[in-house]
Order: sequence, then structure tokens, then C-alpha cells
Amino acid sequence: MNETNVLLAVDAGTSTIKTVAFDTAGNELATATRETETIRPAPGHVEQGMVTVWERTAATLREVSAALPEEAAPIGVSITGQGDGLWAITDDGDPVRNAILWSDSRAAGVLEEWEANGQLASIIDQCGSAPYPGMSLPLLAWLAREEPAQFEQVSTILSCKDWLKYKLTGERTLDNTEATVPYLNKSTERYDSSVFELVDLPAAADTLPRLAAPTETIGTITAAAAESTGLEAGLPVVSGVFDVPASAIGSGAATAGGTAVTLGTSLTHQVLVDGAQPETSGIQMSLGLNGLWTYAIGSNAGTPSLEWAAETLAGGEDVAALEDIATAAPPGSNGVVYHPYLSTTGERGPFVDPNARGQFVGLTPEHGTEHLVRAVYEGLSLAIRDCVEHLPADTGRVTLSGGGSRSDLWCQLIADCLDCPVAVPASSEPGAKGAAVLLALSQAEYPSLEAAVDRMVTIDRRFEPRDEVAAQYEALYEFFAESRREMQSVWADRAAVYNEAISDRTE
Repeated sequence: MNETNVLLAVDAGTSTIKTVAFDTAGNELATATRETETIRPAPGHVEQGMVTVWERTAATLREVSAALPEEAAPIGVSITGQGDGLWAITDDGDPVRNAILWSDSRAAGVLEEWEANGQLASIIDQCGSAPYPGMSLPLLAWLAREEPAQFEQVSTILSCKDWLKYKLTGERTLDNTEATVPYLNKSTERYDSSVFELVDLPAAADTLPRLAAPTETIGTITAAAAESTGLEAGLPVVSGVFDVPASAIGSGAATAGGTAVTLGTSLTHQVLVDGAQPETSGIQMSLGLNGLWTYAIGSNAGTPSLEWAAETLAGGEDVAALEDIATAAPPGSNGVVYHPYLSTTGERGPFVDPNARGQFVGLTPEHGTEHLVRAVYEGLSLAIRDCVEHLPADTGRVTLSGGGSRSDLWCQLIADCLDCPVAVPASSEPGAKGAAVLLALSQAEYPSLEAAVDRMVTIDRRFEPRDEVAAQYEALYEFFAESRREMQSVWADRAAVYNEAISDRTE
């Protein structure tokens, strides 16, 4: 009986942990999922129990391992997952406290102080991007001030995936994508411990674990981990990358210029580039592979606009039913433009404004439900164009992933608004697929990243821009972008009025 080499890939997201077994051609063989829980002990505080995350990850690995056919032979494990946050462990390897997640805002005041003191500008100059409150360095500074006893217990700072790798192997490592902001020097792509001195935490430099490139085998499954997961002791575990760049790789972006857009609760736009870029409006990260970096811009706009439209505009229809409603209206929705800034936290990309809010511009009595629903799709697509315009590379090809990519209408509108072809990969798990690609590369199943992606990522659907429609959206984009810039003063005035005069009616 011929053995089938199997790639075990874990995607430990904020709300769901998935383990997927792939063969080396990228076909899914088995999948297991566990939901996770977030803890919100105070406003702006978002945490998870580290032991619980490990136990649920181990359960998915055990389930997938048991589901594999007899001829399947796992050749390694690769893990991706939610990025940033503070997953700190003691000398003995125990959690110092609950993990503080990337979405936590408790350290916002720390960053405001660093900006006022000029420290933030120095950090950006070193690593190429500005840290945000949910990253480990500002969270460490917060811990030192607010929970000094716990701060003194911190031996190593990790991310979610690196905590899970530690539980599998006993090795403490961090990959380039997690380490770039703010610990790497953008010129050398190595640690620059002077950042700790810059923020008055010199002793914390010793908390950084070993830096490991994403395809490096950092250790093997220990006997204890084998008992927890059902895997064979001695199985290799690779360093990997966190979920944003993993999704880019798993969607088919493998070379400089490859652009990937994730259509989810929020929108993520990223492009692979050769080396660090001078732009600082997004977050850029070294991949630790072939000199490639990924440059990402996240937007708070996303599928909640479609959910709101289905409930409010379409009278409680399913989101899937919106396509038929929207196609009854022409391109441009007869003059209605929608800005999709529904989040109560405002917008973060390609501009930052906590007061940003959604609106329709240009309503008349002649507009019906079909025009408004189409305008929502168009507004989301133009918001994607707005972010892609700010990426530091020309967009020649785009891959789409996430739940929104199931909509043919939305995918076609994105192709029209970007005026370039877009492709949707067949796999519904681009993060896990990206992790599997890196594992295959590490185990010499393929000679290069490009070769691995070409073989393992299959394109399901392609959308070409329609010339006449693309020309209309080119003009509409200029108005969309200019009008959202003009709205910023209106948003600020609205916030002031509601906060001061009728605050009991705010969100």
C-alpha cells in the first residue's frame, strides 16, 4: 500500500480553531473545528484563556489524526493563527495571565504618550510601521504599570501560534511576521533590542524568544504533546506565519505584486513586495522568505454592511438573496453612493478616524430598495479600491477569500472597481492552506514558494473587469474618495453634538 504524505495545518483564529489535513497537492482530507471564547473583564479589555486555547487546538489535532485513512502519513505540523497580542509565559512555561488579544485597546494611552514624546516616530523609523494598542510592546508597557507583579513573572513573550508551537515542542520561538512590529530592524530583518530602551523597558529585551524563519523546523512533537494530540512523537513542527500573510499565501499570492483581499467581518488588503517600503500608512512585515515583505491595510468595513442591508433595507431577507435585489439596479445605482463605515469604532484604513460613520449620498424619492442594496455592494467595492490604491505596488492580479467571496456579484464588482482580473481559490480555508504550503516547502516537497502555491492552490472562479462598467466606476471612485474626505469634518461635528447634547442616544 502506497503511503500518502499528509500536511497538518492549524489555523487558531480569534473565534474558531481549525485543523485541516491536506495532501501535498493541496486537497483537503479531514477537518476539525472548535469554537473559542473571549473574555471581556473591563471596557476595551479582550482576553482568552491560554490553556483553553491549547486544549481545544489539541482536540482538533486529535480528531483529524483519528479521521485520517490508514495509508495517510503525516509529515509535519504547521500553525497559523491570530496575530499580535500578549501571550506571556513564565520560566516554567506556564501562562503569566490570560492572553491579551490583538483587539484589546487598554494600551491606547501608552501609544498616545509615545507619540507625544517622539518615541513612536523612532519606532516607525526602525521597523517601518506604527504599532497599535493590541501589539505586545505597548501591552508589556501597560503590564509593567498596571500589573507589576505579573510583569515580573514574564520570561518569554509569544503570540497565539507560537504559544501553541511551544506546547507541541517545548521550544520558544517567534517568526518574522510576528516580530517585525516593533522588534525588527527593517534593514537587517533581525531583532533590534534598542526599542526596549527607547520605551524605558530595557530588561524586557530578554523576553524575546529565538527568531525563526517561517519554513524552519523549530522542534518536534514531544511525548506529552503526542499524548494530548494523538500525533506521533518526533513529528516536525515548522515556524509558520500568522493568519494575515498565511491567507495571502493560501489564496495564491506568492510573488512580489501578488495582492490578496479578504472579504470578512472586516476587510484586509495586502500585497507582497520586495523588501521594506517607505510608506507607513499600513502595517508591513518581513516574511523571512526570499526578501519578501507583506504590506497590509485593514478596514473596519466588511460583511456587516450586507447583513445590515438584508435586515433593514430588504426586510429580513437572507444575505444571499441580496444579489437578486441588487442586480435589478444599474451600475452607479442611479446616483446613490454608500460609504460603508458602519463600525462604532470608526475606520482604520486607508485612513484613521474613530468618528467615521456610514451614509448614503444622493437619495431621491425615485430610489428603491434595489438601488440602495446595489449601492451597498458598490460602496464596499469602492472602499476596497480605496485601500488597494494605498498599497505600495501596482495591482496586476487580485485573489479574494473570506465569506464574502461566495458572492459572484461582489466579486464581479470588485473586478470592475479595480479594473483588473480577480480570482477566488477553491479552498475555503486560505489560512490553513497557507500554513500547509509553508510546511510542504520546509519538508522539501517543492523547490520554491511559487512552485508550492502553483500546485497546491486551485482557482475556482475568475472574474474579468467589464470595460464599459469599469470606466463608470473609475469616475465614481473619484467622487467616493473625495466625498468621504469631505465628510470627516461632518463626522467630527456629529460626534461632538451627540456626545455633548444627546449622549444618551449614542451607539
